[in-house]
Amino acid sequence: MTPRAPALMGRDLQDFALIRRVLRLRAFQFLVTLPTAALVAVVLISTWVGIEHPGFNFGIVFTWVVWWGALLLSLVFLGRAWCLACPVGAVGEWIQRLSLWWRSSYTAGYHFRWPRLLRNMWLPTALFVVFIWLDNGLGIANSPRLTAALIAILLLGAAWVDLFFERRTFCRYVCPLTSFIGVTALVSVLELRARDREVCRTACPTKDCFRGSSRNYGCPMVEFPGAMDTNLNCILCTECVKGCPHDNVALRLRAPGRDLWAMTRPRLDGAASAAVIVGLATIVPLLTMTFLPDLRGALAGLLPGGDAPRLVAVAILFAAGIATSVALVYAFGHLSRLAAGDPTVSTRALFARYAYALIPVGLAKYLADLLDHLLRTWGALADVTRALAIDFPFNRAIPGRVTVVHLLGPSQTYLLQAGLLLAGLLVALYAAHRISLRVSPGREAAFASLLPMAGLGFVLTLVSLWTLGIGFF
Repeated sequence: MTPRAPALMGRDLQDFALIRRVLRLRAFQFLVTLPTAALVAVVLISTWVGIEHPGFNFGIVFTWVVWWGALLLSLVFLGRAWCLACPVGAVGEWIQRLSLWWRSSYTAGYHFRWPRLLRNMWLPTALFVVFIWLDNGLGIANSPRLTAALIAILLLGAAWVDLFFERRTFCRYVCPLTSFIGVTALVSVLELRARDREVCRTACPTKDCFRGSSRNYGCPMVEFPGAMDTNLNCILCTECVKGCPHDNVALRLRAPGRDLWAMTRPRLDGAASAAVIVGLATIVPLLTMTFLPDLRGALAGLLPGGDAPRLVAVAILFAAGIATSVALVYAFGHLSRLAAGDPTVSTRALFARYAYALIPVGLAKYLADLLDHLLRTWGALADVTRALAIDFPFNRAIPGRVTVVHLLGPSQTYLLQAGLLLAGLLVALYAAHRISLRVSPGREAAFASLLPMAGLGFVLTLVSLWTLGIGFF
């Protein structure tokens, strides 16, 4: 009888010789970053000097359809792999290291430590909210010049921060996307972890994975792989794979969302970021669809013209939606505490646990929004490619009429979106179930603790279904 092949789930992907060789290449990260850097250069040129019509501008369609879609999908399958390929973080790193890929003995900059008060997710979460607010208020995703300005600000900001502070400080503590990417990457089916933490703790005095050596740089995200138990800060740069003298780092497939319930030290800032991200996906769209036109009209008579009424109206609704989301998660956490009847567990501790369980609900809504956008703008990909080819890389030519392609009808699209939302809800319910078993003294108490959070996940999914349905029916 032929022996069965070992299961792929849980297996170290470095058991495959090709993957092992690639991950240990000194130039691996540079080879991944180089094509994305070239694409970002073309995007920056086309958005800065190219045609202002968003339907014909390569930079607009590539950034807000192709890149955004690829980012969301990569979060599910590859964790923070985009951060590995991101040229924004790479630029600051290249300047700091005075190297593109080789292990240089020289460095540039001051290498200060980031202030302790800011070593958390509060700042990047706030910057992510500001970014989404400006996009909704000013229409960044439909403006080539604003998109170019955003990319330029990120590139200059990363270079400036990393010139003064150690390693990839910008990527960990400043980048507006790091909280969103880090929190949603907890859902990923891919993880990089120490094979045996005891080896890291007792058999490795040098900690090359963290401090660096002649073979590798220390972890650019200032993360010790021997203690890492989530994808929150791991950008899959593989410096630890290259540098570990004990070959004790594994790249594995695992159950989707495992970090949501398996993390040993849930942080309040991460939980708050999760609640904010879920609120931006579910509650904020409900408020803007319901109240934005009337609120904007009311503010038009009180504020100067231009974008001010819309910006202020969106800011008010964003603040209300985010506050509602955080308050709901906290309140339902309190209900879980009362239902379980365990006075030894605080509401704050349950908030810090259960907020993570709702991440799949928010991520599913982002994916559902993307699906609709992608199906409606598919023809624009051909348009912008044609326009860019006519006047590469400036993208100043108009190739003709906008191509309108509807790959699916409204009903079929809505059914696919509903399927995504249902999948997100199921993952969230399972994560909440596993969390309830960890925070409760027994199975009955765990079930009682689970019910309020399951109800909240169900309500948020219904809200998403309703807001998506408005656009179709």
